[in-house]
Amino acid sequence: MRGGGGIGEVLGRTPFVRGFDAVDDVALVGGKGRSLQELRAVGAPVPEGLILTTAFSAALTDEGKPVPARGVEALDEVRRRLGTGPLIVRSSAVGEDGTTAAFAGLLESIFPVDGADPAALLAAVRRCVASRAAARVRAYEEARKVRLQGVAVVVQRLVPSAAAGVLFTDGVMLRGEWCRGHGQALVDGAITPGAFRLDRRASEGARRVVHVERLPEDGSPFPLTNEATRALVAHVTTLERRRGLSLDVEWTVDPEGALWIVQARPITDRRTFLWSNANISENFPAPVTPLLVSFARAGYDAYFRNLAREFGIEDARIAAHDEAFRGIVDAHGARLYYNLSHIHAVLRLMPFGDWFVDSFDVFVGAGASSPEGRRVVDEITALVRVIDHVARAYRDLPARVARFERAVDDAASRFHPREIATMSERTLAEGLEAILDVRLRRWVDASLADCAAAVTYRALQALLRVIDHDDAGTSGHGADDPAARHHALLKGLDVAGAWSLRALWDLAVVVHADASAREALAACGGRFAAFRGALGSELGTRVDEWLDRFGFRGSGELLLTEPSLAEEPDRLLPLLSRYVEAVGDPSIESPARAFERQRAERERETARLRERLAGPRRALRPIFDALVLATQTSVQLRERARFRQALLYTRLRGVALALGQRLVAAGTTDAASDVFFLRFDELTALAAGRGSPSEVRALVASRRDEHAALSALDLPDVFTLAAGTFVSPSALATPAAAASDLLADDDGILRGVPASGGRVSGRAAVLGGLADAAQLAPGDVLVARQTDPGWAPLFFLVKGLVLERGGMLSHGSILARELGIPSVVGVPEATTRISHGRAIVVDGDTGHVRFT
Repeated sequence: MRGGGGIGEVLGRTPFVRGFDAVDDVALVGGKGRSLQELRAVGAPVPEGLILTTAFSAALTDEGKPVPARGVEALDEVRRRLGTGPLIVRSSAVGEDGTTAAFAGLLESIFPVDGADPAALLAAVRRCVASRAAARVRAYEEARKVRLQGVAVVVQRLVPSAAAGVLFTDGVMLRGEWCRGHGQALVDGAITPGAFRLDRRASEGARRVVHVERLPEDGSPFPLTNEATRALVAHVTTLERRRGLSLDVEWTVDPEGALWIVQARPITDRRTFLWSNANISENFPAPVTPLLVSFARAGYDAYFRNLAREFGIEDARIAAHDEAFRGIVDAHGARLYYNLSHIHAVLRLMPFGDWFVDSFDVFVGAGASSPEGRRVVDEITALVRVIDHVARAYRDLPARVARFERAVDDAASRFHPREIATMSERTLAEGLEAILDVRLRRWVDASLADCAAAVTYRALQALLRVIDHDDAGTSGHGADDPAARHHALLKGLDVAGAWSLRALWDLAVVVHADASAREALAACGGRFAAFRGALGSELGTRVDEWLDRFGFRGSGELLLTEPSLAEEPDRLLPLLSRYVEAVGDPSIESPARAFERQRAERERETARLRERLAGPRRALRPIFDALVLATQTSVQLRERARFRQALLYTRLRGVALALGQRLVAAGTTDAASDVFFLRFDELTALAAGRGSPSEVRALVASRRDEHAALSALDLPDVFTLAAGTFVSPSALATPAAAASDLLADDDGILRGVPASGGRVSGRAAVLGGLADAAQLAPGDVLVARQTDPGWAPLFFLVKGLVLERGGMLSHGSILARELGIPSVVGVPEATTRISHGRAIVVDGDTGHVRFT
């Protein structure tokens, strides 16, 4: 014990009372008492108080029996030192607020206690000590395999609280919440609090420290002054360094605006989570805003919950994994990442769940995970139930996907860009709810196609390996490459991602045949209005129809912040020009011819593989036939659903921007695009006439600043983080098998995943998006970080594909197989290591990219 003297020595050798002016052994003052002493030691504003030690509690008699003389003296000392005003009596058990267990809210805190009433103080102290034996405390001890040792009691002057909050110090950006009045409602989860972050890097400079993320449900403003905010950051940072632990801090503000820190406990959740942007970065390739993040969080939660219910997982098991469902995705560095730890936990709800985990990882192009063992008998019992539900769910998958398409088309037609400009705010708010309804409650039909594609793809892959293994064993020579066979069975499927480029080719054929249209295209100076105005009625209508049917597509089409081709049709002209050039080149075959060639090759390869199932293996033919058909069908259906997903997201963008224009007109915001920096629920509330319009401008400004800072971070594709933390460069821990292991500088080869077979050489065109189409010449090899379906029109113009990201079932891989484009995906740093214009060789069978 350090810092002796004072009150304790007056009362005896083992003190019954300690102050905050020394830092004592936790065995004497308990976890909370020791924490308050440390706060005082670093100069933090702590409400005046004293600690009745574990020795006092051990000597305290049961109710109805006289208190020992030393105990009476201790209580009198507390009353003399703290006065007769209102007090708060708080537990401080040995083991409470520790590094492995917090016991948060389980022991008693009693307030207000009348300091002028000795009996009231004694009763509150006894109640606090007695709470050590409560059933909830014993249950927590059993669950955590820990045990409290003794109980001290902290008595403090009760600060009248104008607002109160919590703060977590687990990153450069400190996360916090607040509410009006006392903080008990916040701790109990009885209200929706405000949320904020504090930038500890800015606490001593002129930069903005506070970034408010949302206001509490009562609309009260952020309560801390700039001075108090900087002081809070400084105090908790000092204490964090002293203790060497991230902290969970509770604070309050009195009616005069003074800051008080009332508690600081270690963050006890020591789990780590694996985060990956595999596959999700293809759909969301750039920094995302709060509107999209909130929409995606809710959407992915519903996606996996509804699938679990569809597959017959019991509601109780789903409820027990609520945290995992709610945390499927989140934003790090303003980019969306999958929480693979949570996804794996959800997938393992299925019988033989480890196989589904591996299938998901193959589906999105993530690394392998570690299996978790469960009793086979339990797996088989659960499997019977799941098989029944799955059989019903997949009884007619095409009809279910068609139902999903109708739901999206209905919402899209009701909120067409031509209509929303004249809609009322109430109608636009209904549009937001209609779009959210599709995402939360109608998406399960589409998700069944996703799941079918992942599972059948993996099963077909396994069957081909068996076939090739048996051939190698019986023939005495090496078998065909299973990956190449796999590619061949899944090309020429006429997937939805290719519809736009086929239609664009048809449009280019008409333009090429019309001399005045060709002249208008060449002379319009890249201005769509000039081009459209020079066209005849029939051709002009065809252009309009293409934009109406496919103009919602474009690179970054799910980001909400990216305008579509229909919004900025000038961007269509470079593409159309390239297509018109291709039409006039006799060496380039049309998309229809390319698809027909790929289809014929697929049918020949299917027949060849089927013939190999002869003799004893003939019994595998029905399985092979069924699995090939199921895989091809599920891939087609998945791409149809993805086509409608883009349509729905662009309608969400349109409705949001229309509301943004109304907010600008009302003086609530400065720009229509400010809506992207509101959460979905905040925008809905404003559209419905709720919320706090006066706070929106400051909220948006704060979030724009933070978004800019986070967007500047260059994050790895995969990393681990402690639970509850958000990414910062110093917080990252990259798995041992880093992506850079795929690079091989010594032989000049870039290595990735073979996605579409064949070998081709050509000029590299390193592009950042569809807007760069003018830099692309027919016959180039496209090199990009990733592609989404909005890139489809470019694919027809290239003869090879190299992507930094993606897997075998990513949209880029599927479309490459449709067109027979040799492709390699998952090539780290391809866009920086391959310069624009350099000659390269792409081998889609081996996954190698060579420089020439």
